[in-house]
Amino acid sequence: MKTKSLPYMLCSALLLISISCNNREDGGYYVTKGPFRQSVIETGELQAVNASSLSMPRINYIYGSNFKIIGLAQHGKIVQKGETVIKVDPAPVQKYIIEKGESLENEIASSNKLKAQLNNNLQEIKAQFKNEQAAFDIKKLGLERSKFESAGIRKVIELEYRQAEIRLNKLKRSLELRPKLDSLDFRIQRIKIIQKENELNAAQKDLAKLVVTSPLEGVFVVEENWRNGQMIKVGDEVYLGSPVARIPDIRTMKVKGYVMENDISKIRPGLNVIIRLDALPSVAFNGKVTSVSRVCIKRDEKNVFHTEVLITESDLRLKPGMT
Repeated sequence: MKTKSLPYMLCSALLLISISCNNREDGGYYVTKGPFRQSVIETGELQAVNASSLSMPRINYIYGSNFKIIGLAQHGKIVQKGETVIKVDPAPVQKYIIEKGESLENEIASSNKLKAQLNNNLQEIKAQFKNEQAAFDIKKLGLERSKFESAGIRKVIELEYRQAEIRLNKLKRSLELRPKLDSLDFRIQRIKIIQKENELNAAQKDLAKLVVTSPLEGVFVVEENWRNGQMIKVGDEVYLGSPVARIPDIRTMKVKGYVMENDISKIRPGLNVIIRLDALPSVAFNGKVTSVSRVCIKRDEKNVFHTEVLITESDLRLKPGMT
């Protein structure tokens, strides 16, 4: 009896286990182990992390307010650091340099002339002083001898002596002050020369600024001329300081995008991102979320958050402005 009941009990256990495993309530879920991925698809625009803006040289307005562009790198060209990308017509500055050079030469000539004239004046005063000294000595001897003359004659001789003494003292003071006065006049003339030299040196530096080189390696992007709304070209006159081009460094790119408010809770800095371009849909680029705005803004009547993604690889196919 006991030996027959054992197989029956085993079959009953198996049946119960089978019924228990296959019986589940509707709406249940299987849970699997492994990484979990949730996709959020948003659009954005490629931008360079590092970029440089090139404008017309910021030089003195004494040459004029706008200059003609005589050389410009090709739009979209990949330029190297130090490569000449913009050339500006140097004629106004060169004209100024010629004028200031002539003015400087005139001031130097005036300085040399003044120096010679001051030296001559000093020599003349010294000669006059010697003559007056001799005349004074004579009048002094005459005064000493006049004691044997009458009172009237002595009075005349004494007056002549006083006059000679006054002239001698006047020349003596003039001889003492002349070097100081001449030095002051010469210093004034020297200041004029220094001013002309500074103006000329500044113009030479401004002339060098009319050749603009690229500060980094990147794509040369020409700006629009605000006067006609067209791309700036050779021959255009552009105001000093106005933007001419920009050079984004395409070796390090980022995506500037917007995330819908419904998805913002799923986005945080540090998340890995896959970027695909409309122009290259089959190529995937790896990126990482670097920043998420804390402020919601309106865009196309929708609430969105500004987000930036750094592309963690370098590829020359990535161009600023691509979607």
